[in-house]
Amino acid sequence: MLELDVATILWEAVNFLVLCVALYFLLFKPAMRKIREQAEEKQRQMRQLADDRSAVGELRSELEARLASTEEEAEALLVRAKNQAETDRAALLQEAQAEIERLLAEAHMDAYRLKRQAVTEFHDELLRTVLDVSSLVIGRVAPEELHATMVQQLCDSVWEMGRSDMRRVEVLRRSLGDRTPTVVVRTAQPLSAEQQGLVVRTLSALADRSVNIDLKVESSLGLGVQVRLGDIVMDNTIAGRLDELRDSVIEALDERIADG
Repeated sequence: MLELDVATILWEAVNFLVLCVALYFLLFKPAMRKIREQAEEKQRQMRQLADDRSAVGELRSELEARLASTEEEAEALLVRAKNQAETDRAALLQEAQAEIERLLAEAHMDAYRLKRQAVTEFHDELLRTVLDVSSLVIGRVAPEELHATMVQQLCDSVWEMGRSDMRRVEVLRRSLGDRTPTVVVRTAQPLSAEQQGLVVRTLSALADRSVNIDLKVESSLGLGVQVRLGDIVMDNTIAGRLDELRDSVIEALDERIADG
């Protein structure tokens, strides 16, 4: 008959329980914790994967939208570039047309100026020739008394300047300094001794000292006499009077050409 040892059975039972507890805390519990952690990590990774897929989908949609927008912008840029090119082309054509018109206008103006200049030079030369010839003709046909009268008129004008414009006379006298001045006398006809004496006395009074005379006979003056003393030039000749008319005649001719 089998005999049971209660104490041994109890001891074995206690050892078994201790072993179970030890296995639970040392093996089973950590294993379960590890399994739970792995399950949680897997769930986290699944959620992360889902989030990543959602983000990828959103990014793809955004990229597609950007691509569509980029294509629209590219088309708009091409349209604007084409329109700008047409505008620039039209502007360049307009500028070129304006430049051509300006060049043509300048060419017309240059041609007109050259024509006016040629006509003016022709009139000036013709008028000068006519006046020179007129001066010579007058000098030849005029009586000698007229030449003497013009010499007297010049001397009278010198005396009149001494009476009416003393300031100018004083300026002349100061400019002469202490030297004996030389008076250049241009006359259309030879001066008689009496006329030379009149001229010398008149100009000596003007300079307030004795003067030397440099006498030159120039038939181109027509009639009369011209004197130069320092900076003062006094002219009473036919050539001088005709020359005064020259500018007014040329101006009248220019006005007539412009009106024509």
